[in-house]
Amino acid sequence: MDNNKYPRVEKFISIAMLLFAIGFNLWLYRLEPTATVDPNDNAFQYALVDRTNQIWDFAAKKCSINVLCFTSYLVDHWVPNWAEGYNLPFYYGHVPQILIVGSYRLLHVSISLFTYYHWVIYLLLSFFPLSVFLALRVIKLPWLAAGIGALLASHISTDGLYGLDPPSFLWRGYGLSSQLFAMVFLPLALAYSVRFFSNQESGIRNQAGKKSKGFLFAMIHDSNFLLPVIFITATAMGHLGLGIIAMLSLVPLSFAKLTKQTVVKFFLLSGTVIFFLSYWVIPIFLNDNYHNISFWDPPWKFASYGAKEVMTRLLNGDLFDWGRGPWMTVLVIVGLIGAAWPKRGESGISNQESWNKKRNTAPPLIHDSYFMIPVLFLFWLLLYFGRTTWGPLIDLIPGMKEFHLSRFIVGVHVAGLFLMPIGVWWIIERIRFPHPILRYLCYLGILGLVIPPIYKQTVSYSTHNDRLIKQANENHAKVKSDEEALFAAIGALPPGRVFAGRGGSWGKDFKVAETPYYMQLSTFGIPTVLWLPQTWSPNSDVEQYFSEDKAKDYDLFGIRYVAAPPKQEPQKFWKLIKEAPTWKLYEIEKVRYFTTGVRPAVVATDKRSYGNVVRLWIQSDAHKNGLFPELTFAKDYPRTTGLPNFKMLDEVTYKVPDGSTHNLFTEPPVYMSDTKPDIKIISESQEADMIFTTKVDVPEQCTECIVVLKQSFHPNWRATIDGKPASTFTVFPFYLATLVPTGTHEVVFSYEPSRLKITLLILEIIVLVSLLTNAIRTRMNQ
Repeated sequence: MDNNKYPRVEKFISIAMLLFAIGFNLWLYRLEPTATVDPNDNAFQYALVDRTNQIWDFAAKKCSINVLCFTSYLVDHWVPNWAEGYNLPFYYGHVPQILIVGSYRLLHVSISLFTYYHWVIYLLLSFFPLSVFLALRVIKLPWLAAGIGALLASHISTDGLYGLDPPSFLWRGYGLSSQLFAMVFLPLALAYSVRFFSNQESGIRNQAGKKSKGFLFAMIHDSNFLLPVIFITATAMGHLGLGIIAMLSLVPLSFAKLTKQTVVKFFLLSGTVIFFLSYWVIPIFLNDNYHNISFWDPPWKFASYGAKEVMTRLLNGDLFDWGRGPWMTVLVIVGLIGAAWPKRGESGISNQESWNKKRNTAPPLIHDSYFMIPVLFLFWLLLYFGRTTWGPLIDLIPGMKEFHLSRFIVGVHVAGLFLMPIGVWWIIERIRFPHPILRYLCYLGILGLVIPPIYKQTVSYSTHNDRLIKQANENHAKVKSDEEALFAAIGALPPGRVFAGRGGSWGKDFKVAETPYYMQLSTFGIPTVLWLPQTWSPNSDVEQYFSEDKAKDYDLFGIRYVAAPPKQEPQKFWKLIKEAPTWKLYEIEKVRYFTTGVRPAVVATDKRSYGNVVRLWIQSDAHKNGLFPELTFAKDYPRTTGLPNFKMLDEVTYKVPDGSTHNLFTEPPVYMSDTKPDIKIISESQEADMIFTTKVDVPEQCTECIVVLKQSFHPNWRATIDGKPASTFTVFPFYLATLVPTGTHEVVFSYEPSRLKITLLILEIIVLVSLLTNAIRTRMNQ
């Protein structure tokens, strides 16, 4: 065989490796889209898809043909499913849900949205090797190395560390499908960034070979610039955490070979990405007070594990090879050495490249740009040590105070996926084979050594996964008719939250197949309490002070219905309204989404210090008597309103206007009144959990009378009284309220998308269209 045919052969072999990797995943995970019930985070993720589908209809009705109005509701709406409601799309990734629902409606497929969602995540997971393969080719790794990368892409193994390993996404795993949407773009984001920083001649040249415009202008219109912008932005749109990882990766990539030009490129690239994310990121930072940091989240999420534990896990194989020999770990370490081993000759090219050219073999491995990969890996390994090692120094990075630093394992994993094929390639290309056939045999030998044990672990996990999917589907089929009857019964009733038990008590055994009902109900749009798939709502923590045996707590949290197993002993105030062989449905009378009362005090605090003062209020009779103190993050303490004022200095200490300090537990605060005003609620209604309307009658001489909506407060809520705008404020526990005057009035609370968010989104779309138009025009004129 002639040597000049070998590159074509290697390309064919490489593509065969890629097709095998994808086909293997498609076969191995073929039962994933057959699941009929979810036991993991997919229950939360699908609930967001289902809610987006509801809002699609709501927006179409409300906005008619106004595209801007319609889009605004898709990117920013209320999600009532958990913790007294929260506007998750305002803070959390929303693009995956929009794409799933939009494509589902466009394709008019005959399967349910639930099944379609599972098909999407199944295909994304199965085709992940393609992303890695293309990324390796973007940084100009040889074809065979790219094929090896595809073979290894889907086989990282950890003990539930939320990285790029398959258990993060499989049915018996953790269901991180939002991370999966970002994961498919992350390797390409990093690869195009490597190419951008390694290309020292970025820019568009005219026919004479000279720069046609200034350096910055040329880069902005160059695909070497636009492509990393597109893929980093796409990564962040899938999952903001992985987007932050992609953004932070620009630091080691740009500074691996520090020049004035790379510094300029760093600020240009990062600034452009931030601009295109600004419609989402800027409102988050401006409204951070309404994003809870829960004491239910374990400390390791925010602090990570520290240098000793991380290095131990790396060296014993647990970061890449948990449950098997450290095959991938060894390849990562070899790749780390190989990529950082650029031996250069006098001519400015590597000795290896010179030798390869003489032998007419494949392109060389050692390029300057590959040195960026080990720098990237070491950067993420150091950051993965987390606050446990770096302490407050980690907070010098913007946004890290509330970031789950344990997720930095994704940075370690993605850098490892680049290093592993480099490791294999570097070993083989340093050997001088007397005949090229021996080179290919060496490849086969290495792959034959590492692939079987690596794939065996993946197959073993998936086999058990399949067995559990089949078992859950069978168990679900047995109770499906009862489950559908419960959903139908709840759907026919007036709106209200449902209590289906706690995970620490009888709720853990009240199940649909392997999934507790408190999860299953919320997955399909039923507002529930006391399950926290997300803890971002400010009511997440205070909700946990609910007492099952106290009727006043059901009223406080808007719990109108209880779904329970038939043998569960009911509370005396539960009224049975329907039952089936596997459940009973109860109602608590007089519980509504609206309540009324007075504002007896103003409590100033920060978002970390109101838990105990609210807990004492919940455990007292204050809310039963209609006393709802205002909770404010404003700096105007003491407020000159005539109301009692006090300020929380920490979780247990408060200060009164005379400057003295007191302890909540030894000197409970005193409120203005202890009598409930006689405010009558005449009627109430709601539309899509986005618009809540009530009619109230307020008696004369009722000062500080308020109407309270039992939804978590956020500035995006708007209020009107008899059609006229009214101001809103936060009351205990963290609800929405407005003052109402004497007389009969109609009060409407409606959730409205952030105007700032929509303004920034319009600006970004205009700039994006302009950039793409100019880039296309420039290409056509070349």
